[in-house]
Amino acid sequence: MRNLAQSAYDEFFDGKGSCTVELKYSGRFKGFNANVKMVGSRITLCASKRWKDVSPEIQKGLFHELFARLFQSSKRTLNMELYDNFMRSLPRLSPKTLSHPVLERSFDRVNSLMFGGLMERPNLKVGKGVNQLGLYEYSSDTVTISEILLPYPDLMDYVMYHELLHKKHQFKRGARRTTHHSKAFREDEAKFPGARVLEKRLQMLVSRRQAFDNRW
Repeated sequence: MRNLAQSAYDEFFDGKGSCTVELKYSGRFKGFNANVKMVGSRITLCASKRWKDVSPEIQKGLFHELFARLFQSSKRTLNMELYDNFMRSLPRLSPKTLSHPVLERSFDRVNSLMFGGLMERPNLKVGKGVNQLGLYEYSSDTVTISEILLPYPDLMDYVMYHELLHKKHQFKRGARRTTHHSKAFREDEAKFPGARVLEKRLQMLVSRRQAFDNRW
């Protein structure tokens, strides 16, 4: 019996593909992440174990997305639309198990100021990045804020706002690219009080931190 990934491959290429596809579920992925690798004519799809409990048709959409990325294809399928809808629903379904008192206060300030208190609190996590000050993960509804921002509440709030805009606007899938910073996103981002000044201060903070780290 063909595995689900091989079936998805054959459907994506209308039975004209020549590759063998292997599917592995792994516990090392966060949320619903996955990746794809190709060696010769052998493709290996690795997906989070959490995908095992998801509808096969939605899983095929994930695999189609990975094939499109691997082969730089602009093809869109119904399964890919099902996958996109599933991913957009995850913030509402993801359990809220991560938090941090400083980030909670930042979220509350930003939620009150910019979202009228209507934004649902995501998982909140402190990261160690310097080049990446913030991150929003759709698959687990998690905002990660770099620890270097914790002493600077105004900078932290600005980055928190940016990441929460990802939660609000989500993403738009096009034929060849996925847009995470739409025009509406950028317009909302510019509404934050003192946005331009805060951007410059963030750049200065990162530059100073990088210069310090390079000394050691």
